[in-house]
Amino acid sequence: MIPLYSNSQIRALDSYAINQLQTPGIMLMENAAIGISQVILGKYPDIKNIGIVCGKGNNGGDGFAVARHLSNSNRNVKVIYLGDPQSMSDDCRTNFEICLNLSHRRENIKLIQFSSTKQLRLIKNSDLIIDAIVGSGFSGKLKEPISLIIPELNKFKAVKVAVDVPTGLNADTGYGDIIFKADLTITLGEFKKGLFVGKGYEYCGEIILCEIGVGRDYFEKEFTDTYLLEPEDAFQFLPKRGKRINKYSSGKVLTIAGSFQYPGAAILAAGAALYSGAGASLLAIPQSVKRFVHKKITELVIQAYGNEKSKYLSPEDYESLQAKIKWADVVALGPGIGRAEETIDFVKKFVKKREYNVAVIDADALFALKEIIPKLDLRKCILTPHLGEFSSLINVPIDEIEKNIFAIGKEFVKKYNTTLVLKGAPTIIFSSNGDITVNSSGNSGLAKFGSGDVLTGMIAGFFSQSKNIYESSLLSVYLHGLSADLLIQKKSEYGILASDLMRQIPNTINFLKKSFEN
Repeated sequence: MIPLYSNSQIRALDSYAINQLQTPGIMLMENAAIGISQVILGKYPDIKNIGIVCGKGNNGGDGFAVARHLSNSNRNVKVIYLGDPQSMSDDCRTNFEICLNLSHRRENIKLIQFSSTKQLRLIKNSDLIIDAIVGSGFSGKLKEPISLIIPELNKFKAVKVAVDVPTGLNADTGYGDIIFKADLTITLGEFKKGLFVGKGYEYCGEIILCEIGVGRDYFEKEFTDTYLLEPEDAFQFLPKRGKRINKYSSGKVLTIAGSFQYPGAAILAAGAALYSGAGASLLAIPQSVKRFVHKKITELVIQAYGNEKSKYLSPEDYESLQAKIKWADVVALGPGIGRAEETIDFVKKFVKKREYNVAVIDADALFALKEIIPKLDLRKCILTPHLGEFSSLINVPIDEIEKNIFAIGKEFVKKYNTTLVLKGAPTIIFSSNGDITVNSSGNSGLAKFGSGDVLTGMIAGFFSQSKNIYESSLLSVYLHGLSADLLIQKKSEYGILASDLMRQIPNTINFLKKSFEN
């Protein structure tokens, strides 16, 4: 896993380099500029005309130093800078003055002091635009003129590169109002949490790390509880299958899902458990839809409840399912069960009795928990809400969650001693011990009805084999996204169906194994 750090930890690196290693700040800036220039020229060797917008702080200083190196490489560089030189930080002003002196001697570097957004037309036709306005220390809302500059830059067709952090993005939370839309973010020192979630996920583009000449050993002693999930992690979490396993020792899953209105959700969840390797996948579903389900996946064993007129769960159905609830290694509850009052009462009965070994609680079952969650013991549960469901569950508006998603998710799992799989782009997994893992796979093809039902089944299926809640959650989330990534090689993101994801699971597992097995 790749460790992700807070903005304060990154600033501490600068302080360590300057105060303990006696490395001048201007040298750190130069090291950063050399690395940034090398990345840009390596990725975009054919660019000729470059526009850079520089702020007054050290992020702007990085921009001026990058301008010099790109000018040295015979590129045409235009720099629009904000404020007057006296308002710049010391290191920023030093690099500004070097560029100013060069501009008097060279034709390929020009400096323009900002006075109006009309001046941005001077760099509109550049091959590449560099944002060096505000760095990782930003929080809150952008003020004028920056709040006017960013939307204009975002309209340009040029390749867009952000230095350290896109202007307007909070590097700790991934939140922002007006944000520079980068194709590439070259971040400095170490990877920052906010680059990979929320608006960061949307606005950073590709993220490349650039060191500042201090070395990465400093961070070996720095604590972090936040990580980015990598494919090799998922590979390590794949359950080991012995030669003598049988259909019961390889995992027993009971899926309580579906209703007369939503039978497909049950098929996707229970089917995904089978495709993920569970030996026994038992589906509890109303008697009225039993025939329909059997036509879709013959391998599913059906535990029908109620009678031919039963359309959804009711508390009375608990007794008929009780033995199987105790039998299963894990119960997946919620996809497609609906929100009838009787169904809500069943869910309440299920979670209060706690006769399950482990439960994956999703969708409509989460809705049923809202009123009683303060009284529940969720230690043996994996909750899998999307942002809207999580907002409803904890009664906090979505935009407030987005502003501080790491802290709110961590507070939730600490309070209830549970595991939270917060589905989104990207999905974030919060463990009961406080660890936070951000998924790195997936694409917009996952934004379809049924996609979450497949994930629920995968988590249940993999847990039934590994008996490890957090590892099975991480593995499932990564493979779920990777399945979508592999599918878009055959289909577009527009045409991926949840059933495609379910059937892709074995191929995705095989792809992952082949990628790392000798």
